[in-house]
Amino acid sequence: MNRFFYLKLALQNLKKNSKMIIPYFLTATLFSMMFYVILALSLHSEFYGRTRGVMLSLGVGVIGIFAFIFLFYTNSFVIKQRKSELGLYNILGMEKYHISRILFYETLLLALVSITAGICIGSLFGQGIFLLLVKMVGDLPTMNFEISFDSIKWTYLLFGIIFLCTALFNVSQIHLSKPIDLLRSKSEGEKEPKTKWILTILGIICLAAGYYIAITVKNPVDALLLFFVAVILVIFGTYFLFTAGSIALLKLMRKNKKYYYKTSHFVSVSNMIYRMKQNAVGLGNICILATMVLVMISSTGSLFIGVNDLIKREVSKDVEASFSSYYLEVNQAVDKNIMNYLHDLDMTDFTRNYSFSLALKLKDDTLVPKDEDQTDYSDYYYVYFSTDDSIDLGDHEIAVYFDDGTAPKNLTIGTQTYQIKYNSDSLENGSLDDMFNYNPGYKGLVYIIMKDEKAIDEMSKSIDLSHYGYVNWPQYNYAFNCDLSEDQFTKLQEDIYHIIHETTDQFDNLAYGYGYSVNFQAFVRQELMEFFGSFFFLGIFLSILFMIATTLIMYYKQISEGYDDVKRYEILQKVGMSHEEVKKSIHSQIMIVFFMPLITAGIHLMFAFNMIYQMFMAFGMTNKTMFASVMVIVYVIFSIFYFIIYQLTAKVYYKIVS
Repeated sequence: MNRFFYLKLALQNLKKNSKMIIPYFLTATLFSMMFYVILALSLHSEFYGRTRGVMLSLGVGVIGIFAFIFLFYTNSFVIKQRKSELGLYNILGMEKYHISRILFYETLLLALVSITAGICIGSLFGQGIFLLLVKMVGDLPTMNFEISFDSIKWTYLLFGIIFLCTALFNVSQIHLSKPIDLLRSKSEGEKEPKTKWILTILGIICLAAGYYIAITVKNPVDALLLFFVAVILVIFGTYFLFTAGSIALLKLMRKNKKYYYKTSHFVSVSNMIYRMKQNAVGLGNICILATMVLVMISSTGSLFIGVNDLIKREVSKDVEASFSSYYLEVNQAVDKNIMNYLHDLDMTDFTRNYSFSLALKLKDDTLVPKDEDQTDYSDYYYVYFSTDDSIDLGDHEIAVYFDDGTAPKNLTIGTQTYQIKYNSDSLENGSLDDMFNYNPGYKGLVYIIMKDEKAIDEMSKSIDLSHYGYVNWPQYNYAFNCDLSEDQFTKLQEDIYHIIHETTDQFDNLAYGYGYSVNFQAFVRQELMEFFGSFFFLGIFLSILFMIATTLIMYYKQISEGYDDVKRYEILQKVGMSHEEVKKSIHSQIMIVFFMPLITAGIHLMFAFNMIYQMFMAFGMTNKTMFASVMVIVYVIFSIFYFIIYQLTAKVYYKIVS
């Protein structure tokens, strides 16, 4: 026998089954390309070790895991459709070893071509993707896209392992099945599945629990801790309801005589009841993928759009500086020297205030420091003291805001009693939660404005702080606009640091040390854009990946089912069903199959809104209206895309069965 016989037979089989093989080949090529590009970018000399490189490394892991799962899933469709063909080889005298050898050559050819094609396409379009990433992170490219040999090596290795696993799976299907079973695999009928009420109820419980966690979470820390718990519950609930609940729903539809006893509905509902066992997992996968796309684009897009608000909150002016120390006299000395330095600087919109934060408990209109060794802050307020020249206050007068609505007329702090001149409305408290990212472990936030530094100093001296009631030490804050280049800002930063060190060196025994910072808005913008830009880029990249995967699942699923349904619809036409009625039946079936995942994904997204928003607050993002708007826009765009897929799939399915 010609030593190339099995290789030629493998090539013939690939050509003969091109309608089934091409989607699988395209999927492997696409995943290889994306994995290679993201890995090459993460290893780029301009990105490696920086925020953008770390973010891209996370994408490498996600794509690798998803590629393994999805290619295995897609391969199952191919081998299912080919079982009768492989069984025929066995019946005609070919041994299972020879069939396995053919499958091995087929897998080897697909692997070599798809991985090589993916790397070549990735190298071709890598420069464009590189420039897009650079644009999004707000940086200028200093180098071109680098063709990484390490990336090529790891791409061949990973996808080689994936194809090897699929080959072993395919071979096992041949060796574990009898020839007659393989030959009859496509002609075996499905028994009507039973309604699994226990699984249905379990699905409802999982989904309800996931939704409950999502809508009741109250702070960023809880949201971050419970997010994956809610996600797992929703995923299990989705699969349980699609596998068991969908059958229950279809049987209820069958009981509705007005709906069921129409030609198109009768055929589609009956067909789906018998086929739902194999449809359900596919529909669940589509729903989960759709939800992932919606959440990912909505979240990363909102973070990217809202980054300017965050920058203004982090550094509201061109330059912001601060100095903090446990000792008031140190603060005052440093403040005096910094003010002398800034006096000769050409700046505008200069502001200066004095502030510090304490952990205090409210007892009978008196704020007292925490107890010794207290670690639970649930009964304590995060109290932020500050001065503000724009608010007119007299001696022993303060302006107060309690975020939980507490509003005493007078307030005692330590041994000092103050009259509350301005209430929460006067302080425009709606924006205060955005200004202070206090620890959610506290009972709440209290914002207190006092007349001047002297008033704050007198108040702090009257409080027993021996138990370390400070959350943040007293500090002076400076902010101003100034037209500086990067080099000029670096010199200003060095000058201020020199002033601080020179001043503090004059004091002995600074037991608690001191802290300082000088921020340039342009640098903060660069850092935040690098993080959120990389995050958004990764979100777009992965979402495109998931959207294409969703498209291929739906397309491939309908082709597979179309071939299975050919004989069924031939029989229906022979007994008098017209082409138009067949088309209506197909339309009815695909409408139900396709739009169940889309509607369910929309419901998932709606319930996830609160939890995602709470996590946004951990990043300092608080614009709820913007996030809701982005989420709605993303869902509408995705629905349009989804509808286009539906139209294309319906045509393909109809051509096969008609």
